[in-house]
Amino acid sequence: MENNFIINNLLQKEESVRLELKTNAHITSIAKTITAFINTQGGDILIGVSENKEIVGVENAVSLRNRIQHQLIDTIKPNAPISSQVIRYKGKDLILISVWEGANKPYQYKGQIFTRENDRTKLSNQDILRELISERKAADFHWERRAVLGASLNDLDKQEINKTIAYYQDYKSDKNFNDEEDFLIQTGLMQNGHYTNACIVLFAKSPTRFIPQSKIRVTVYPSDSTGDRFLNDRIFDGNLFSNITGVLSFLDVTFGKSIIVDGVERKEKLNYPLLALREGLLNAMVHRDYNSVNGFLQVSIFSDRTEIANYGGLPDGITLSDLRKEHNSILRNPDIAKICFIRKYIEMLGSGTLRMINDCKKNKFKTPAWKQKNNITTVVFPELKATLKNSEGVNEGVNEGVKNKLKAVFIDESEGVKNELISIYEIIETTPNLKTKDIATIIDKGLSTTERYLKKLKDEDFIEFVGSSKTGGYDIKKN
Repeated sequence: MENNFIINNLLQKEESVRLELKTNAHITSIAKTITAFINTQGGDILIGVSENKEIVGVENAVSLRNRIQHQLIDTIKPNAPISSQVIRYKGKDLILISVWEGANKPYQYKGQIFTRENDRTKLSNQDILRELISERKAADFHWERRAVLGASLNDLDKQEINKTIAYYQDYKSDKNFNDEEDFLIQTGLMQNGHYTNACIVLFAKSPTRFIPQSKIRVTVYPSDSTGDRFLNDRIFDGNLFSNITGVLSFLDVTFGKSIIVDGVERKEKLNYPLLALREGLLNAMVHRDYNSVNGFLQVSIFSDRTEIANYGGLPDGITLSDLRKEHNSILRNPDIAKICFIRKYIEMLGSGTLRMINDCKKNKFKTPAWKQKNNITTVVFPELKATLKNSEGVNEGVNEGVKNKLKAVFIDESEGVKNELISIYEIIETTPNLKTKDIATIIDKGLSTTERYLKKLKDEDFIEFVGSSKTGGYDIKKN
């Protein structure tokens, strides 16, 4: 059953600084423990399990979970991302509550500050309080919170900001913001009249103007190693939300779908583990080291594997083997991570690598592996390769006679347009049944430009649209 693997993983551990089992849902006790987790290393509370790990379950779990979530969000200050869900396990409902270590310590519940020591929650003393305040001051000098000079509100995507405001108010219903800048101020993304680095990464229309290393490169190679030849090469230089949408769309076209027959029905099956790739990409975007001008995020698709590599090693205290089990989630960029959580790009706290492994197993793909070298963390998806059949690079796969005919028919067009038309013809020839948006993603052009090119090829009988508007796509016209 979905997410059972997370419960199995937690039950293999003993109660600790990051894990507490509770038979019953006492809100005061839960709130104190969650506050302690946020002030220490983050962690999980599993409700409906006794100390000896007997599964007792929770009655009316959904309504109880909602009530607990709202009370935790309303009573713990400052506001922190708190994730909770009901999981059906061995015929009984359990409630799992997870939190990250907070970036704005000290956090308090009803005016009291709690921390975690081994498997116990304790009220903080003056020494611990001074330490938490010191951590808060250090966090305020973090790269994310440094000012970006010269950026104005016109440089930001207001539509994305307002989307985020709507999600934030859904998460915390009593939260009100006067306008976009008030939201950025209250969430720490604007400080002392300046937008922060995190704000630019999340919401700038063109973040590379201010942070050149924030771009993402996706390259498709024809062999199992890098080189001068490639099938496709794209740079995504928008904000985080634009980039995640663009990269996933590109990967969807690159890996493609297969048609399977289930009884009398024909169904589409993805040729790649969508959730695992999405989690891997988000992990890289959230945890990458933006501070270094040498920082990068590279997706490389080879003939025998796919790799997502980002500059930034694993935090101290986490090893490669930890990624294959429940582990402490130490955030390199907590402000960016919090907004991604609010936007529901991060569905569960601290379980991304486990979800990647489970998704691959569930959909019969080889499980990913992680490696680290020279401050670069890479996740490798074995045997995950492109389905685009072009093996010689753009324009080299088209039959020379067809290429000459295309040039002759479009003799009045510029060389640039002719090359685009040849590229589109080749894409359709090697990967038929693509829609306009798919082709636009591959050639990195807008929809209107792509439609204009497709119309030229269609009017001259080089291509045709086959099938219905919903399920059909472009194919080479047989003539």
